[in-house]
Amino acid sequence: MINNKTLNKLQYFDILQQVSAFCVSSVAKQKVNELLPAVTIEEAQTLILETKQAYDLFQFETSFDLSVDDLSEVCALARVSSCLSMRQLLQVMRLLRTSRYLQASLFTDHGIDISLLQAKAYQLYVDKELEEEIDFAILSDEEMNDKASAELYAIRKKIKGINADIKAKLQSYTKNSDLSRYLQDTIVTMRGDRYVIPVKQEYKGYVNGIVHDQSATGATLFIEPMAIVQLNNALREAILEEKAEVQRILQSFTDRISPVSQRILVSQQTICEIDVIFSKVKYAFENKCTLPILNNKGQINLKRARHPLLDKKKVVPISVKLGYDYDVIVITGPNTGGKTVTLKTIGLMCAMAMTGLFVPCQEESELSFFEDIFCDIGDEQSIEQNLSTFSGHISNLRDILDVCKNGHLVLVDEVGAGTEPNEGTALALAVTDFLRNSGAKCVITTHYGKLKEYSLLTPRVENASMEFDLNTLSPTYKLIMGVPGSSNALAIASKLGMRSDVISLAKQNVTDENSAFEQALANAEKIRKQYEAQLEQLEADRKVLQKELAQAETLNGSLQNERNKLLAGSREEAQRIVAKAREQANDLIAEIKNILAQDEISDRALFAARGISKQIAEIQIQQEEEQDEIIFTGDPVDFAKLKVGDLVYSKKMNVQVRVVDIKSPSRIRVKVGGISTEVKVDDLFVAVVEANKNSKNRTRKPSQTKSTINTRSVKNEINVIGKTVDEAIVIVDAFIDTAVLSGLSTVWVIHGMGTGKLRAGLHAHFKRHANVAEFRLGVYGEGESGVTCLTLK
Repeated sequence: MINNKTLNKLQYFDILQQVSAFCVSSVAKQKVNELLPAVTIEEAQTLILETKQAYDLFQFETSFDLSVDDLSEVCALARVSSCLSMRQLLQVMRLLRTSRYLQASLFTDHGIDISLLQAKAYQLYVDKELEEEIDFAILSDEEMNDKASAELYAIRKKIKGINADIKAKLQSYTKNSDLSRYLQDTIVTMRGDRYVIPVKQEYKGYVNGIVHDQSATGATLFIEPMAIVQLNNALREAILEEKAEVQRILQSFTDRISPVSQRILVSQQTICEIDVIFSKVKYAFENKCTLPILNNKGQINLKRARHPLLDKKKVVPISVKLGYDYDVIVITGPNTGGKTVTLKTIGLMCAMAMTGLFVPCQEESELSFFEDIFCDIGDEQSIEQNLSTFSGHISNLRDILDVCKNGHLVLVDEVGAGTEPNEGTALALAVTDFLRNSGAKCVITTHYGKLKEYSLLTPRVENASMEFDLNTLSPTYKLIMGVPGSSNALAIASKLGMRSDVISLAKQNVTDENSAFEQALANAEKIRKQYEAQLEQLEADRKVLQKELAQAETLNGSLQNERNKLLAGSREEAQRIVAKAREQANDLIAEIKNILAQDEISDRALFAARGISKQIAEIQIQQEEEQDEIIFTGDPVDFAKLKVGDLVYSKKMNVQVRVVDIKSPSRIRVKVGGISTEVKVDDLFVAVVEANKNSKNRTRKPSQTKSTINTRSVKNEINVIGKTVDEAIVIVDAFIDTAVLSGLSTVWVIHGMGTGKLRAGLHAHFKRHANVAEFRLGVYGEGESGVTCLTLK
């Protein structure tokens, strides 16, 4: 478990404070502020999954009512049957209603996985009858409905009647001219739940009754006339009856709540848990956080991560990897350059993910579950404990080194700082090497040059630096992986106005070795920036090419649509021509029938019949010429790319086929309709088939791989005479499949006239056939009722 000292250093509780602001109930706010990172990877992954499911649901449903009161005390009272007040019963009613609405919302099918939330919904206690009865009976914290019970209604009706009698009696006093002169005022008032009239002090003997009070001056006495004493007594008794009935109703509700008080308390806790989960979701939406991928391998891959407590408009995102090729990162760079913020960002992101929170970084960022996280960040000087900055630093390191191991994350800021530089360097090297060998994942910041050299020479240790702009002499706060940085102390001092002679002397005091190393770093940084600029240009060029490719694909799609429209128009025109020709042919056939029906046929009639027959032949020829042709265009099939399910063209069978099995280049099984056979790969071509109305007028270059398949070369009729209905259906289905694959639009089924049973069975089958658009019996010359003509889809 991560200790609170580390979480405080990482400002984890400041994040929780922000998350709690999104809670609905005060109980949930308290729960959020008490959240701690999970202690097992399974628990952490469950928390992340809960948040993800709520995040997905929140995009469909954002109006959850999660407002509940703290019913701990209420349930404790109900458990011992201590009568609940109207206010407390209303709190129970609101919780029951919230439970019912929430359960209904969570069990609504949104088409997404919210199983973890639904598992919580099963814990909600719902009692609609009790909820509605309390809602009806109790109007407010201090008011009960007259109709809460028949007895209460009768009692309150009686009270109203007594009140009316009393007021009428007293008004007779105030309106009586003889008595009104004794009164201080013509009003009726109350003293101690009893109706009275104000009588002048000097006339008290003239009004027979009981004195209940007097004014501050004593000039007015408030007297209850004897005539209404009995009525007031009856009123008081009725009021006591009313209180007793109200108490009975309250106790009745309490007795119903008592046996389920624990379930109501569980409901409250469950609603608060769901409120906590949705507060995480609202925080994620507000701060543009994404779902982290959580592992337990010690691997971190943060992409453009932002520290969530910094201004998101100004903070510079960082990208960092740890635990893949290296276990230790040594970050160098100038002061105030962002090294400490980087440390806190890495630790804080891990703690947030382990609590089920989304993190502010690019999607598909990866974080690891750690058994513990240790920090040595900031000034640990303590006057009370008589510790210097260095002593506090060493005390922290001592405690960390005693326990760190595989599965831990260690963050150390300015390792070995605060003492003599040579000894500090030696200590920093020793601490870093110990941490590397411990198996822990570590991120360390430093200014020591020796530690930079160590990072360059030691396996599984990586350098990183905070970028510094040498032109403006200011940090950019960008984290650069794989490159050690310079402290740039002299440059910064010069910018801040340090005397030039002091800067020059300082440069002379820097050893030649250090100067050469710093110069090498500066040259490396210059080269890195040049390559970075080139990469940015390449990325910009890639985006331009992607945009042009998308435009080309869009244009290609538009051209394809236009092509399809033209083909569809040609097909419709052909069908119109064929229909017109058929109509002409039918008219001519009718004329021939009329001639043949004559008793005596003259030579002139026979000559006319032969002329009509010639016209019919010309129409048939014209129709055949207008028939759609299918143009095959394609390259030979590449056996290496061929797969089962591909639709290809078989040159041998002169038709499109589907690949159903691949054994070898010489044994490829293909299927046409219900028929399958084996072919060689040389016989197969990529199938690109299109209808073409003017193929006979098109000229094709010999070099092009194109061949013409006339639909007349594919059999367009099938004879099933003598078959049973079941046998005929099997044969006809295979025939229709072949016709559809071949591009035929019209076929004929020859079933004969016979008893008509075969025809009826086939027609019933055609009505529900997926590939049959319509069908009709043959016309004269087609076989009439012995043939059925099918129009295919």
